[in-house]
Amino acid sequence: MGFEQQPQSILKGDLVVQLQQGFSQHLKKDLETVVDLVFDAMTSALKEKRKIEIRGIGSFSLHRQKGRKFVNPKTGLLTVCPSSYRVVFKAGKNLRSDG
Repeated sequence: MGFEQQPQSILKGDLVVQLQQGFSQHLKKDLETVVDLVFDAMTSALKEKRKIEIRGIGSFSLHRQKGRKFVNPKTGLLTVCPSSYRVVFKAGKNLRSDG
């Protein structure tokens, strides 16, 4: 029985390397700054509860997760999990397998 290999993750550093290959005239330090600025802008937008749309890739948005009560199985105590937000990614047309 063979094990299927999980796809490798792409790290932020990998993005910088790919940018460096395409824009060799720029310093690596400057390209790292660009990548950091993009991710900082995305993080800030989500913290402000704004939607992020990247054409051809998809969109990121926040969905409210209702609070709930649950019993901790180890202690038997009733605990309340407060409501919170979670980031949801919806793939664009180019990434969906049905399109």
